Amino acid sequence: MTRTNPLMALPELARRADVPSAHVRSYRLIAPLFGGGVEPQQADPVSVVRSSEVRGQLRFWWRATRAGRYGPDGLKAMKEAEDLLWGSTEGQSRVEVEVRLVESGVEIGTYRNGRGGQVYVGDPASPISYGAFPLRNTEQQPDEQPRPPRVLRFGVSFDLLITLPRDDTLRQDVIAALWAWETFGGLGARTRRGFGALHCWKVQNAEEIGPWLPLYGEAQQVEAWLRDRLQEFVVPGIAPNGVPQLSRDWVPKVGRNQNVEVFAGNDARGFESRIRQLLTGGGYSKPSDELVRGLVAWYYPIEKLRAFRQQYRYRSQANNNAYGRSYWPEPDEIRWRTNVFRGRHSQPEPANRRRSNKFPRAVFGLPIIFQFKDGIGRPRSLEIDPPSTTLQGAKHDRLASPLILRPLACADGRIVSVATLLAAPTTPPGGLKLEGDPSGVPIDTADLTAVEANFRPLNGQTDVIRAFLATL
Repeated sequence: MTRTNPLMALPELARRADVPSAHVRSYRLIAPLFGGGVEPQQADPVSVVRSSEVRGQLRFWWRATRAGRYGPDGLKAMKEAEDLLWGSTEGQSRVEVEVRLVESGVEIGTYRNGRGGQVYVGDPASPISYGAFPLRNTEQQPDEQPRPPRVLRFGVSFDLLITLPRDDTLRQDVIAALWAWETFGGLGARTRRGFGALHCWKVQNAEEIGPWLPLYGEAQQVEAWLRDRLQEFVVPGIAPNGVPQLSRDWVPKVGRNQNVEVFAGNDARGFESRIRQLLTGGGYSKPSDELVRGLVAWYYPIEKLRAFRQQYRYRSQANNNAYGRSYWPEPDEIRWRTNVFRGRHSQPEPANRRRSNKFPRAVFGLPIIFQFKDGIGRPRSLEIDPPSTTLQGAKHDRLASPLILRPLACADGRIVSVATLLAAPTTPPGGLKLEGDPSGVPIDTADLTAVEANFRPLNGQTDVIRAFLATL
C-alpha cells in the first residue's frame, strides 16, 4: 500500500484570490474499486483516481439531478448547458478538479482461503462471487493476447480539490451533482452495483456544503433524510428522452438493520468473517473496521439480488444444495424457442404452461447470458438442455440497469445499505432479441400480467424491480 502525506493545508489553487470558491473534499472508498483506468475493467497503472473520471461522474449526476429542467424534447438545450458548465472541445469548464491520492489501497485478485487454497475474487467460492463475476478466471485461448490480471482495489482514499462557479445557478448545479455522486455514485466500473462507493468524511474551506450524511443509521431516518435531500437537490420535471434521472417522488429503500446484522453474522458462515478472510488472505494485513462494515453493507443487497434472481425449485427438501429448475419463465421460454424439452425437463414448469414470450429479468440490465448445464458441448441430437443464448437489445447490445445498490455512511459511524432507481428506459430502443434463437418469434416487452407473475419470487407482483426491493 503506497501512501502520501494527507493535506496539511489547502493547496495553492485554493488560496488564490482569482479562483472562485475553491475547497477540498476528503473521501474514503467503502466498497472495492473495480477498474477505473483508461482500459475497461483495468486499474489505472499511474493514477488510481483520475480527475477526468471524477469530472465524468459529476457530469452524469448533474444530468440526473438537473435534466428535469429541460423537458422531453430538450436534449439540445441540456447539452448546451452541460458544455457551458463542464466544458467541451469548444470551451473550458467552469469547474476545476484536482485529485490528490492519500491511500492507493491494496490490490486483490486472489486470496488464500481458510483451507490454504488460492481463490480468485470472482470465482464461485469467493464471498463476493456474484458481484465480481466479471473477474472470474476464464481459460485463455492459445491465440489470445496475454490478459492483464483482473483485480479489485480495497482501502482507497483521496482528496478532491474542486472549484465552484460564481454564478449562483451554476454553483447550485455543481453542489447538486456533488451530493448525488457522493450519495448514489462512485468511481470505476459497476458503480450501480456499489463498486467504488464514496464516503465524504471531511470538507475544508466550505463546511456549509457537506459532508452530507444522515445523522443516524436507522432505516426509517435514513429514508426520511434521503427524501428531504431529493426535494432539495433534484429539479422537478421530465428529463429529455433517454436521459437517466433521479426522481423527487420515489424514496430509496434502506435495508432493514436487523437483516444486515444477520447477514454479517458472528460465526464462520457469516459474511463478515468471510470478507475478513478475503482481505487478510489477499494481503490486506489490517483492514479498518469501517472498511469491513462498508463491505458488509455493500454486499447485503447484492446477495439479496442474487437470491431473488436465482430462484430454483429444490430437488429435495433434505438437500438444499441440489438445485432444480428455475421458477422464472425465461428457461422454459428458451426451451420453447429452441424446441428442447427433453429428459427431466420434458414439460414446462406449471406456472409457464401458458407461454408469455417474455423475459422479465431484462429490467435488471442487458445483456444476459443463459447457459444451461446440460446444453454445452453436446451434439444437437443428444442435447438435454438448450445451447447457450444471449438476451440483448435488438439494436444495441447493452442496457444499463436502472437499479442502484450501494452502502451509505452515516454521521453516527454506521453504514447502511441503500437501493434506489433511476428513471430510465428498462427496454432498449427497438426491443429485445435472443441471440442464438432459431424461432424468430418476437419477444414481448410488455409488463407481466398478474397471472403471468404468479410464481416465486414475484407471487403476483407485476413490477419485477419493486418485488425485489420488498425483500430488503
